[in-house]
Amino acid sequence: MVKDVIIEIEGIKLKLHPEVYEPAEDSILLLKNLVDVRDKEVLEIGVGTGLISIACAKKGAKRVVGVDINPYAVELAKENAKLNNVNITFFKSDLFENVEGEFDVILFNPPYLPTSEDDKIDSYLNYAFDGGKSGREILDRFIYDLPNYLKKGGVAQILQSSLTGEEITINNSKSLGFRVEKVASLKVPFEELLVINAWRL
Repeated sequence: MVKDVIIEIEGIKLKLHPEVYEPAEDSILLLKNLVDVRDKEVLEIGVGTGLISIACAKKGAKRVVGVDINPYAVELAKENAKLNNVNITFFKSDLFENVEGEFDVILFNPPYLPTSEDDKIDSYLNYAFDGGKSGREILDRFIYDLPNYLKKGGVAQILQSSLTGEEITINNSKSLGFRVEKVASLKVPFEELLVINAWRL
């Protein structure tokens, strides 16, 4: 019997799965720059291992909901929530497809790599990086739907790469009535990772 591999990030224990994106620099950058979630209702889109959702629950969020298009991620996140003794609702959803209601905080680390047909892989892991030809397909869908799920005065935090045009994200969000600020960045090989906060006015 194979023993579960358990890693620890910022005091959070995580089981891993070969079909689920393992937290990397992008996940850590978002984790270290989370807005105050105490007593807030939080939604995370694209939970992966559940790291960010679990962190929100540990930081005193009133309610945490996490979704992912990858069924392996949903099951893994449920296991990891139990491992960390937190209560989170996880379910399968393509972005907001199966989500109901409005939230104070919405978090998203989208697939942001420009991906051609030849670059795709035959695995659920493809969902973790495939941002379509422009790298923005999933992110633009998210931004367009965001006003329907974020409470007035609420904030969305988006992790994105310089490869996919931060100015486009900022301008698209502003055109939908958000106040937008770049709050953190990290240079890694070939790109810069950014955390962008968008407040719904």
